[in-house]
Amino acid sequence: MENEQQLIQDILRGNRHRFQEIVAHYGAQVHSVAIKVADNPRDAEDISQEVFLQVYRSLPQFQGEAKLSTWMYRITMNKALDYKRKQKPQAPDAALAQLPDMQAATPEEALLQKSEQEWLHANIMRLPAAYREIVYLYYFKELSYRQIADKLGIAVKTVESRLYRARGLLQHMRKGETG
Repeated sequence: MENEQQLIQDILRGNRHRFQEIVAHYGAQVHSVAIKVADNPRDAEDISQEVFLQVYRSLPQFQGEAKLSTWMYRITMNKALDYKRKQKPQAPDAALAQLPDMQAATPEEALLQKSEQEWLHANIMRLPAAYREIVYLYYFKELSYRQIADKLGIAVKTVESRLYRARGLLQHMRKGETG
């Protein structure tokens, strides 16, 4: 894609048809992220439309501190996670189903494991967006700290500290339920 800043400036000056270039260039990437989180192509389409609507509306606030793709990735993750949180759980979450099977020896242990996974998913959704996104990328997408940092346009130390804080918040949530 040509110079992102020039494209954005053209759109902001009223050349709205140029926004289609952003949609064409980033559409597959946005849809791919949405479908990985939503686990449903129809939901991913809805999320993708919401993302591009949000991008269009928020373009005047885009500062160019990060790449456009990074900024759009963050919007996509936030929209997808928000969408997922609003959905009533109808089936076990595909991301949680990817967690390693502990080979439960008894039905009671299997039930406890499922309960733990459900608790974890519900409470990850309660984390602030910046922590939620890093937890998702680290545990469910199995990206390294470096890969997460590159994807989000942040420092590796920031990834480490946010993941540490997210774990602490989850532990605090757990203690609050048992205490």
